[in-house]
Amino acid sequence: MLQKLLRWQIILPLVLIVALAGGGWAYSYYLREIKVDPQELIVQALDTTNQASSYRFHVEANLTAGGNSIALSKLEGEKAGDGSLYLKGQMTGQPVEIYQVKDTTYFRDPASKRWMVTPGNSPLEQEKYMAEINPLSILKITQVDNLKFLGRQKKVPGRPYLLTCQPRVNNQFLNSYWQDFNYQFLVERGSNYIRQVSLEAAHRQRPQDKLTMTVDFYDFNRRINIKPPQ
Repeated sequence: MLQKLLRWQIILPLVLIVALAGGGWAYSYYLREIKVDPQELIVQALDTTNQASSYRFHVEANLTAGGNSIALSKLEGEKAGDGSLYLKGQMTGQPVEIYQVKDTTYFRDPASKRWMVTPGNSPLEQEKYMAEINPLSILKITQVDNLKFLGRQKKVPGRPYLLTCQPRVNNQFLNSYWQDFNYQFLVERGSNYIRQVSLEAAHRQRPQDKLTMTVDFYDFNRRINIKPPQ
């Protein structure tokens, strides 16, 4: 009898530890997987991402018109904490390479391969409008409609959260030509950074024509040093 009592005195605490650990894991799983407030998540994701001081990105944009798909841009870029920018890739079929350092723009001429320097230039005025130059501009959202939380994407690295919505976008360039925006966000668990945003929009004058754009973000708030070309 005494031996059985001693055995239970050893086993019972172990059982309680396992039960508590299992309960803690279950509650953590519930918070991560089940109890996700989409409205709270999208607000946190937009705020966190828009406040990033530096980041790198990849952007692709395409136009579908008359049944044909036209590649508008395919670019790699990085934005430093001091506002400097580097961009390289293709826009409308032409090679593009640009540095913006302080108030000077360096643009590589596609034909001669020489650098064209524009001193005293305000930091890429188009940046206010063109998502390829400032991809965070497509995340200036004033209202979110038809927000849907579609769970974690198990086949995507990091298994991010997937959200879709039809937002109102505070972007002059996009709003000048496009309407009926549909967005899709991949939000990193834990940090709440938006790792990918995809959008589709209809042309204002020809609604059958569609714009599609996908931006991948990475290296948020890393130390990025952009120097002008030699």
